Amino acid sequence: MKKDLDSYILTRQELFIMKVIWERGSATVRDVCDVISKKKPTAYTTILTLMQILEKKGALVRKRIGRSYLYRPLFSKRQATRNQVNDLLVRFFDGNPDKLIETILDYESRTSKPFETMVSMKESSYKNG
Repeated sequence: MKKDLDSYILTRQELFIMKVIWERGSATVRDVCDVISKKKPTAYTTILTLMQILEKKGALVRKRIGRSYLYRPLFSKRQATRNQVNDLLVRFFDGNPDKLIETILDYESRTSKPFETMVSMKESSYKNG
């Protein structure tokens, strides 16, 4: 049941899992469970089920290492971000990037963070991501 990753939107729980795996490069279910459980106690079986779903959807691939599986991402953080922004653009701004930028500028004018800082953050995140 592999899904088209060019339009796949991660659920909140899937995103928590993928963030751990993206950060580590690869991880076992136990690794992910330990990290996530520090923020919110989560059952091992819940994490296992979600990681199996992510594998079926094509976002993860696993390799047997001893008695456990090591999961690696096939779905990049950059692709996930692109999909999420595109979904936001279509659902809230009728596919019009100008409306999104207008909203960002309106928000920025009410915060203390200068727009230039936001642009430099974007540039550095794409260099690192």
